[in-house]
Amino acid sequence: MMKNTLEDYKTAIKWKYEIEKTGSSSSYLFHPSRARLRKLCAELFLHNTSPDDLKSFSAFFQFDFTPNCSNKLKEQTDKFRPIETFFKGETDLTDTTAVNIAAILVDFQPRPFLKFSKQETFKIEPPISSSSIESTNQPIFVEETGTAKMEEGFNGMHHLHRQAPLQTKKEGFLKKRLLLPMVLLATTLFGFGYFFTPKKACMQWQNDRYVEVTCEAKAIGLVDIYSIIPTKEELLHFRKIQVCDTTTFFRQNKPVVWYSKVNKQLEYFNGPGFNPENGKALKPITQYMINTHIKSAPK
Repeated sequence: MMKNTLEDYKTAIKWKYEIEKTGSSSSYLFHPSRARLRKLCAELFLHNTSPDDLKSFSAFFQFDFTPNCSNKLKEQTDKFRPIETFFKGETDLTDTTAVNIAAILVDFQPRPFLKFSKQETFKIEPPISSSSIESTNQPIFVEETGTAKMEEGFNGMHHLHRQAPLQTKKEGFLKKRLLLPMVLLATTLFGFGYFFTPKKACMQWQNDRYVEVTCEAKAIGLVDIYSIIPTKEELLHFRKIQVCDTTTFFRQNKPVVWYSKVNKQLEYFNGPGFNPENGKALKPITQYMINTHIKSAPK
């Protein structure tokens, strides 16, 4: 079985970029610049715990990501120039590490390239009939026996088409006759889903938790103290909590409380990660910290 090539990977990323540039990251991607792409990269990695993505970051920038590396990342702004011109269609990307960063910026899956390359081969084909299929800004997936077509609605963009096994002329003719009605039905269903589904694909830290918000505020610059970021289900249960000497700090000898120091005061959270208010990594609670800062605190 042949595998996907780097060209297939780049084509799929450009397809995803066309969607995301009008989505939740539009303020960064609609008119991409080196500075905007660098800011988006820093924001995405602030809550990104994917080992593959962190390895891609290290391979491209030659240093590991940490929440306080913003100044160091700012010095690398020019490294985003090839990605900027790639998104604009002005140049091609030949550096695989840069292509992986581009995939992260538009949240294309599967990534990185090594993972993408292990799937069945894709090849580029022209649209079936750009005049007969209504445009839509959502991809249409049509599954057939032995084939998988990805119909794109961006004014005649190339379609991704998984290579099919050899078949008789009669079988091919019948499948072509069935394909157009299926595509039209799928277009209709996706169109209704897109326009009538509430679009709360972003969230923002408010008081002691993440709250789902619409992404439009971000696009027009209506951002409060804390940034609006793409929704992550696991962070919707993340909370800042109050603790006392009767709080359960461990379950099965594992910490269930994490802490961070802000202005010489300790703040406590119900999960690992980073403090949304200052970007510092949270530390797991220890018996020493409990005895020193909680049980000994004045009542």
